Amino acid sequence: MRYADTVVLKYNDKTNKRYDPDSGRMVGGKEWARTIACNVTGASLDLQAKLGGLLNTNSIVIRFRSPITVGIDTIEYNGGKYKPVTVRDYLAGRNVIYANKVGK
Repeated sequence: MRYADTVVLKYNDKTNKRYDPDSGRMVGGKEWARTIACNVTGASLDLQAKLGGLLNTNSIVIRFRSPITVGIDTIEYNGGKYKPVTVRDYLAGRNVIYANKVGK
């Protein structure tokens, strides 16, 4: 399997912004973004049926070589925004994210 596609994974820090007197600046509430290589395909009808209606016709399946350790809020791929539905971890250290398109 080729990992020729790239996606931008976005995570918003849920902690409230506050002043940290030790560092002398505001901390928390930051948006984190990372571009990562992956394999992206559309969700098959068989997969949509197995997941019981969680996925729709605009859903994608994103496969990563390396594990994803943080909770992802949004994914950007080919100019579209996607919301993760479920994340699967496998023994070989690979992750799969099933995501639905947000908006139009």
